[in-house]
Amino acid sequence: MTDNTRHLLNFGGECIAFSIQRTTRRKTVAISVGFDGVRVLSPAELELGKIFEIIYAKGAWLLRKRAAYLELGGEPTEKEFVSGETFHYLGRPYRLKLVPDPEAVVSRVRARGASLIVPVQPAQIDAVRRAAVRSGLKQWYRRHASEKFPDRVQIVSALLGIETPPVSVVDQSKRWGSCDANGHIRLNWRLIMAPIQLVDYVIAHETCHVLEHNHSRRFWRALEVVMPDYEYRLRRLDRLGQTFFW
Repeated sequence: MTDNTRHLLNFGGECIAFSIQRTTRRKTVAISVGFDGVRVLSPAELELGKIFEIIYAKGAWLLRKRAAYLELGGEPTEKEFVSGETFHYLGRPYRLKLVPDPEAVVSRVRARGASLIVPVQPAQIDAVRRAAVRSGLKQWYRRHASEKFPDRVQIVSALLGIETPPVSVVDQSKRWGSCDANGHIRLNWRLIMAPIQLVDYVIAHETCHVLEHNHSRRFWRALEVVMPDYEYRLRRLDRLGQTFFW
């Protein structure tokens, strides 16, 4: 069960914001620092005051981790959408290459070798060109996500022994995916930028929610069966996540 409240703790004049995810599976508290901030995994029955005590005891460590994370690019990077910039697809880096074309259409983005080729109108105003390139890249990523994600969901569904649920590719600013009460999975198009192992983690997590809509012991057991190293993948996604947001 995720506590949607954003908790705040003052440590030495620094404010530490964190969210809490409670689960019957855990016996101890685990803390991670990722693109969505500090996340606390807690045993279901642990008192809030005790969680605050643990966070406070880890305050110095958390501030160091947060600083290191920001230095490693944990914050969104402002993109200029110009030739030479790096964009990722399934974890692989691609260099953006803008090609002048009087008949440029933004939906004609294509990958060639280690480059993403984007046709642009010659002598276009910079702001207009950036918006067009951004739109073209978003369309390209969404198209590939729509092609690949359902196949990955089908693989996990087969491992779980369930019928493949419907899948939609959506635009979300803070979530990688979700599964509603009807078993409809929604996945963030930005996830297609991540390495396939991390794509599979999010898909496995959401597909397990078709069986169990909360984070019960049954949910974690199902996830562990199909992906024994899911905690490692989650940590990697937390580390890389925000670099895929622009």
